[in-house]
Amino acid sequence: MAHNIARWTARIGGIPPKLTVAATIARRLFAIPGRLVNRSGRPTLRLPARWPWADTFTAALHRIPNLPQRC
Repeated sequence: MAHNIARWTARIGGIPPKLTVAATIARRLFAIPGRLVNRSGRPTLRLPARWPWADTFTAALHRIPNLPQRC
């Protein structure tokens, strides 16, 4: 089940096909080397400046909430 969730998240998030191996997704995107901070009452995710997969992660993060909702 975890494998299916990882693949589904990768597909919806627009992660490139070369990264769709579940172990690779887990290592590069699910194990985030960042921290969650509270800025004026709003949670903010702070990522390292030189994290090589920051662009892939933020693109997926911004794309997921914009998906059409189904009832």
